[in-house]
Amino acid sequence: IIFGGRNFGASLVFCHEAKAHSRPYMASLEISGENTCGGTLINRKWVLTAAHCMENTVVRVVLGGHNLHDPDRFMQMFRIQESIRHPEYNPLTFQNDIQLLKLNDSVTITPYVKPLKIPNANSDVVPGTPCSVAGWGYISDFGAEPKALMETEVDVITRETCNASWNGNIVESMLCTATPGKPVKGFCSGDSGGPLVCRNRVEGVVSFSGFRCGDPVSPDVYTRVESFLSWIVDFLEFYPRSPMPSTITIPNSCVSSLHR
Repeated sequence: IIFGGRNFGASLVFCHEAKAHSRPYMASLEISGENTCGGTLINRKWVLTAAHCMENTVVRVVLGGHNLHDPDRFMQMFRIQESIRHPEYNPLTFQNDIQLLKLNDSVTITPYVKPLKIPNANSDVVPGTPCSVAGWGYISDFGAEPKALMETEVDVITRETCNASWNGNIVESMLCTATPGKPVKGFCSGDSGGPLVCRNRVEGVVSFSGFRCGDPVSPDVYTRVESFLSWIVDFLEFYPRSPMPSTITIPNSCVSSLHR
């Protein structure tokens, strides 16, 4: 995934193909059968993604996929019943870039489709923590598409270091990764909304980056999931027993490779 002036949702650079079905929480948000953003299954009915992904209508959510153009019997497909954007999402600064998607049915838990844990309360991801990111986005700055789910390890950096590149726009509710030197590693167009996985939990949601995929001069930026735990848990607990609140928006969708 790369972010141009800012690049929204890109793909992985210096990545390798993930072992098939080794990330059973990965969701592909699709329009007309094409991946536009990623997401994370966090329980049997809910997928976590980025708010900026939901600007057009997503037709379906695909879980259990590996090669999206060669479907297998492990894939499960859903429509979006409800799409809930964080009320303080700012499309100019990308603060609070997080959205919940309620599926139209519960997933069937299998070795190929199962949720990923959300962070522990009051936790943070310190530099040096082993993390990785995955997605079906581009694998180069030139729009090369992957054949299957790709993944790469990434290096978490301090917000202070990140802010030196992003002119003070990085806040506590964000996380950053950057890897100095070559080969470059990071996300590119099409990976937005996917998970930053650290300690077997979804610690971040792919948000934005710089002009070139994986360029450490403009570190990759993620929404920090721990900052939104109470918001997430409130919705997950609220829905089974209460009617739909009026604040909920009906699905918009994912944007791949926006540049500002």
